[in-house]
Amino acid sequence: MTADTFLFIALFLYLMQVFIFLIGVRRTRDTLGNHTTPLVSVIIAARNEEDNIRTCLQSVSNQTYPRSLYEIIVVDDDSSDGTNHLCQSLSRTIPNLIVISTSGGTTSGGKTNALIVGIEKSKGELVFITDADCVVPPTWIESTVRRYEKGIGIVGGLTLQRATGPFEGMQSLDWTYLLGIASAAASLGNPLSTIGNNLSFRRRAYDDVGGYRSIGFSVTEDYALFQAIVKSGKWDYLYPIDPALLVMSTPCRTLKELMRQKHRWGKGGLDMTLTGFLIMAIGFLLHSFILVPMLYGSFFGSLVALAAKWIADYMFLRTITRRVGKESHLQYFYYFELYYHLYVLLLPFIVFFGGKVIWKERKY
Repeated sequence: MTADTFLFIALFLYLMQVFIFLIGVRRTRDTLGNHTTPLVSVIIAARNEEDNIRTCLQSVSNQTYPRSLYEIIVVDDDSSDGTNHLCQSLSRTIPNLIVISTSGGTTSGGKTNALIVGIEKSKGELVFITDADCVVPPTWIESTVRRYEKGIGIVGGLTLQRATGPFEGMQSLDWTYLLGIASAAASLGNPLSTIGNNLSFRRRAYDDVGGYRSIGFSVTEDYALFQAIVKSGKWDYLYPIDPALLVMSTPCRTLKELMRQKHRWGKGGLDMTLTGFLIMAIGFLLHSFILVPMLYGSFFGSLVALAAKWIADYMFLRTITRRVGKESHLQYFYYFELYYHLYVLLLPFIVFFGGKVIWKERKY
């Protein structure tokens, strides 16, 4: 078979894949049937976040959910800046804010250790997790709690990134794409992953799998917990795309920081499900085969495939961004496509030959 034949087989598989994702997004499994108001604990692990933590805590404290029914626990993860001092100061004006520290405990587990400390300190029936560089909407707790009908053990939510230029915009569309796939797959009964800055779970579900202590260390602790609860077979899951749950995160500031993030995610995803590997493999093959004909001077097939891929990607991204009111991010679509093409091809090499994961000045 010729290079063009391989190209169009890969293109067909990719387009079918996007079509399935679109079906999944449009029939997202969701429920708003819970009308109880359980006690909620919001856990924020913070390491050297003095520039971000104030805005984060202001958003978490400004909720439509009754203030008396949720606590905010910031775990200072051995910060060397003013994070702890700032949080202690804010606790004087945010009455349901508790500030604790990992000092004296092991730090070898990184963020996982901080989350263990926070969860074991918390009292809520439902545990919410977000990051110190995130801003949550006022409806975040209330709308998420309504998802917890009987049997629901874990709920993921969409996180995008604040975008003021092409570098930030391409990152936000990347998250839109990846988390849109995760939501679509969950709605089709094949949960893949979630993201730890917009995650909640029932404490009973967490305890049933032994929590992070039993799951063990992972550089992507959110993925490990999600898979443990889902695979237990005792609890159902939801991953709605809803602006009432939309969290906004701070994008990576430099290319080096962005590559480290991708390295960490790639390492953590090595134990993903077969479906996840197939999705990645199809993407890698298509992006590779688009380049192969170009090397032999046959541009037409590559241009056709590239145009078809861009149209499919745009339709998928537009569906999600429109649902959460972030269509303005589509102005960075062409930057995203260039970035996406490069990192899909480079990611396997980054994962397997990139050495140890570096995150928050720690190596794993």
